[in-house]
Amino acid sequence: MKANRLSVLMLACFLVVLVNLFRMQLIQGDYYRTLSEKNRIRVLYLEGPRGKILDRKTEILASSRLSFNCSVIPSEAKSRIHESCEVIGNILGVDPENLEKRYQKKKPGYFNTILLAEDINASQAIAIEEKLDLLPGFLIETRPQREYPYREAAAHLTGYLGPMIEPEIDELEFYGYRQTDWLGREGIEKSYESYLRGQSGGLQIEVDNRGRLIRALGVKEPQEGKDLELTVDAKLQSHIQQLLKDQKGAVLVMELTEGGILAANSSPSFDPNLFASVSGRKDVGKFLHDNAAPMVSRGIRGQFPPGSIFKVITALAALENHKISSSTVFHCPGFKVIGRNRFRCWADAGHGDQVLSEAFAHSCDVFFYNTGLSAGVDAIYEKSLAFGLSKPTGVDLPSEKNGFVPSRDWKRSTFHSAWYDGDTANLAIGQGYLQVTPIQALVMIAAVASNGQLFKPHVVDKIGGVKVAERNTRPVAIEPGNWKLVKDGLDQVVNSSSGTGRLARVAGLHIAGKTGTAESGQEKTHAWFVGFAPVENPKIAMVVFLEHGGHGGVSAAHLASSVFAWLKRSAYL
Repeated sequence: MKANRLSVLMLACFLVVLVNLFRMQLIQGDYYRTLSEKNRIRVLYLEGPRGKILDRKTEILASSRLSFNCSVIPSEAKSRIHESCEVIGNILGVDPENLEKRYQKKKPGYFNTILLAEDINASQAIAIEEKLDLLPGFLIETRPQREYPYREAAAHLTGYLGPMIEPEIDELEFYGYRQTDWLGREGIEKSYESYLRGQSGGLQIEVDNRGRLIRALGVKEPQEGKDLELTVDAKLQSHIQQLLKDQKGAVLVMELTEGGILAANSSPSFDPNLFASVSGRKDVGKFLHDNAAPMVSRGIRGQFPPGSIFKVITALAALENHKISSSTVFHCPGFKVIGRNRFRCWADAGHGDQVLSEAFAHSCDVFFYNTGLSAGVDAIYEKSLAFGLSKPTGVDLPSEKNGFVPSRDWKRSTFHSAWYDGDTANLAIGQGYLQVTPIQALVMIAAVASNGQLFKPHVVDKIGGVKVAERNTRPVAIEPGNWKLVKDGLDQVVNSSSGTGRLARVAGLHIAGKTGTAESGQEKTHAWFVGFAPVENPKIAMVVFLEHGGHGGVSAAHLASSVFAWLKRSAYL
């Protein structure tokens, strides 16, 4: 009897085992097969290096080097994450609790690794590799680390990289980005992200139950992004940044063959290398919260009253409407009364009788008050728009600002007030509501130098070795004789014995330009210089802007002289 019961029990157990085998192999076979594959197969993400950013002479402005990261696969590490972080922390000399907190913060995902330690040194990577059998789910990954050798000198030009934020993760997933990928945030890195970004690959490997590599099953090689060759000269960029040291401002230099930017400097600046890594980004707060705004590219995003450099527009508006000529004389006693207000000239004693060329040389405000009133606000407004003011130049850098040119209609709709002669007088000398960006000022003076060719400036010349830049201009319709009158006046600014821009001179080089000193709302004025050289056959145009820099004829003109001298020594002039 007992034997029968034992036989029945054994038969029942056998049937249970048989049913479970049937269920696991036939009914749920695919499910358990998938689990088995996941336990023995890993897919490692291989990030494609970003393309290099090079200057016009192939000097490196941004490149990538190989770095080692310690990462973890959440699905494999979860059960022993605390113990594993203790081991990793001892090797790296960091608090294990911080590693564990970093692990807990990240979203889980089977094929998504979590970055725990970035850019560790080779000996630390080897030490971790030797203990991987004790660290389930942990691995050493290699990834390209961005480097910017010119640091502050080219930061606003190259831009920097930054991690994706939540809204971008879902938006960019369709384009092949992972949540751990970084994007270009400013400058060239942002404008040309789609070209610079490499194509990612992956490695499928088989591992044993301790996570050790058995063999590689397949690989998709990552592809490097395209290299960009700029129109910029890195040595000039570095030289100008030294000249701008401890000052706020911007300097832009453009060659007049194709409209390529040779230098695009802004000061104060920042070190983009700090933004290129997780560890470095802990120190970027000093830039983000600095009252001097080092993150702002003043050359394309700064909007300021242009002061006397705007007198070029005022003169052309009056000349084109035949309100003044080369022989027109206005007397400057040091002020002009308009209505009930006295509008002063910068020279308290006045300049006496002035013709156009003398008024340019001396930057006589009274002459240009009269010139602006003769031309009228509508003519000045129209000529400003013809020179591209009040809209972006189209330079291939992100976040360019519009500037602003006021009009009588704007004032009526904004302030419910009429436009007065005093408003016109202020506008005529580049003050009042008027705002321009330094790059707009550069395009303006380049148009004068080239007798009316309004350039669309650019900084990228070649992509992947293929030339993409070309001369892109539109004409500004001005009578040839009027171009000559204005250029003669700008010649006198630099080369006459009493010209306000004589500090911009360089021996053996014929320079023309215009200084500007603009009210800033504070005690110190803004300083401007715009110019070109050589006068007979212009090759280079330049703008120097110094925020709260004093007088344009002193600080800005002196700095311009140093830049022109460098360009002459380097055979650009």
